[in-house]
Amino acid sequence: MKTVVGACPLDCPDGCSWVVTVDDDGKAVKLRGNADHPYTRGGLCKKVNPWLTYAADPSRLMSPMRRTGPKGSGLFEAISWDAALGEMAERFGSVIAEHGGEAIWPFYGTGNVGWLQGASGPAGARLWNLLGASQHSVSICSVSGHVGLSYSSGISTTFDPESLHEAGLVLLWGSNTLVTNQHLWPFIEDRPIAVIDPVRTRTADRADLHVAPRPGTDGALALGLCRAVVERGGADEAFLADQTSGWDEFRASLDEWTLERTAAECGLSVAEVDALATLIVENAPLALKLGQGMQRHAGGGQAARVISCLPAITGSYGHRAGGLSYSTGSQYRYNTVAATRPDLRPGPVRNLAMTNLGVNLRDLDDPGIHALVIYGANPLVSNPQVDLVREGLERDDLFTVAIDLYPTETTAYADIVLPSTMQHEQNELSDSFAHFYANWNEPAVEPPGECLPHTEIFRRLASAMGVTEEAVYASDEELVSALLDTPEWKAAGVDLAVLRDRGFVRLPNTGSSEEGFNPSFPTASGRFDFVSQRAEREQHGALPNYRPPTEAAKASGGYDLVAIGSDFHINSVFAGTERVRSKTGAPPVVVHADDAARDGLVDGQDVSVANDRGSFTAVVEIGAAARQGVATMSKGWWGQAVNATVAERDSDMGRGAVFHDNRVWITPVGS
Repeated sequence: MKTVVGACPLDCPDGCSWVVTVDDDGKAVKLRGNADHPYTRGGLCKKVNPWLTYAADPSRLMSPMRRTGPKGSGLFEAISWDAALGEMAERFGSVIAEHGGEAIWPFYGTGNVGWLQGASGPAGARLWNLLGASQHSVSICSVSGHVGLSYSSGISTTFDPESLHEAGLVLLWGSNTLVTNQHLWPFIEDRPIAVIDPVRTRTADRADLHVAPRPGTDGALALGLCRAVVERGGADEAFLADQTSGWDEFRASLDEWTLERTAAECGLSVAEVDALATLIVENAPLALKLGQGMQRHAGGGQAARVISCLPAITGSYGHRAGGLSYSTGSQYRYNTVAATRPDLRPGPVRNLAMTNLGVNLRDLDDPGIHALVIYGANPLVSNPQVDLVREGLERDDLFTVAIDLYPTETTAYADIVLPSTMQHEQNELSDSFAHFYANWNEPAVEPPGECLPHTEIFRRLASAMGVTEEAVYASDEELVSALLDTPEWKAAGVDLAVLRDRGFVRLPNTGSSEEGFNPSFPTASGRFDFVSQRAEREQHGALPNYRPPTEAAKASGGYDLVAIGSDFHINSVFAGTERVRSKTGAPPVVVHADDAARDGLVDGQDVSVANDRGSFTAVVEIGAAARQGVATMSKGWWGQAVNATVAERDSDMGRGAVFHDNRVWITPVGS
């Protein structure tokens, strides 16, 4: 028996370190959380605990395949790697010759968020740059919030979660922590906790106070809370004078946000808003954990910007256990330029947002997309307006390659399907968006069948295409060395050998867990900016303001559909495996009893959830999780196209998705 330290690669804040036990025959027989890791603390979630079972799922892809039936039929034949790569090389060469490199779109998602094989690097970047392929923007998750915060604090995290036992109040805004960030809970469970979420989640059930605004009205609630906190004497005037700019102008703009107006806009009572403001004032410092789901609507970026003002008003940014955390990802500061080599591009190339896949496949020209390479993504489950995406994937003139672990709804439309390794079978440098540790994942076992890591697939593709540029053949070890080629990592004495020896290291310039993390504001003024001239130039207003949702909370009748994270899988990863399907079945759509009575819905009834974009069927459940006017269910399930109803429409900032700005109608099947 031997043990190998690795790390979970999934799209979850926790970025867990794990340990794989391998027997004398080279088979992985056990996987557990790393007890030595300060954040993982020996535990894994129930989504990841069955990892080795997922690896042995009978549906796992083991060899390259070529489509033999119509697109979408799922009919394929096994072929060799040489045949698959040869066909790809020929087709890509023809596309480039006729349309140019931009007609190729490398479409990667967050099935793996690592820096070698996953979305953070990603694998293949040097080859795509050399070919002049269209650049890909992973806009599906959190981009709007990042842009919004860049105008105010300029940083997406200001505290270390390991310090939160000292917080006065932990405010979880749009974060179902017990389901989607569970390793944070031990650091906060003894503190006063408030939750803002339109859904009564497991986390909301455990909180001292739960406030459930209408979806998309978070910005209005934040403005009302800012005014209420000031009126209750909660403003830290010394911090505001020394560490902020534009406070007087922002303070004046709050006059219109009375408790009454705020409550009416958010669908709350005055007493609920008042209780939350009082809790904030009486429990300093405020530690605000901002979730990604909150900003997935028309005004999501602006909402994040406004919310960030609360810790500034209360002076909480000045405390090691106070401020705001949206993502710790920006603190990793790897040398992505050296790793991806944008200098290899033949010239400027366009940038395409992954959330615009359907419309780009349909409408883009000069050139259009003629070759699509999908990896770490399942857009026919995870993208908005999946019926539009399906229309694009059905195009006869589109050559599609899908790299995956299992046959999915998306791979059924590919011309070539390639089998990928899983995390315990490959090298990976993993990060987190909740803690301050870089994790190294050492492969524990040999890949099964003919599975290959993404990095190796693209090296072999380059060879099949006759590429002579040496940079595209860089080994995994060379790519990691390029990522660590920064003054901070060098000063810390961290290289690949150190990572392999320790399994994880604390990020340079984040202090120790004992010291805490209390950075300055990397804004133009060096302060927290209530007023931003850059935001004004970019047409988002000099002052933080409220932009209401486009669809949500707009009409009587119908429902605002909020699809939350599943308790059993992350996004769509593993959702189609035998293990998950046998344990769960399809999720119900949960509605409030008053709404069910209005629409004649009965518990356990088959219903159609629909709007003018698309529909799906589900079983209705009448329960307390949904507030009036809101329907909720978990996302990512194969065969249940929740996102058929979501518009492929950009949010206010960064071309983000609007999953939670979605109005639907629910009717009994057959009515």
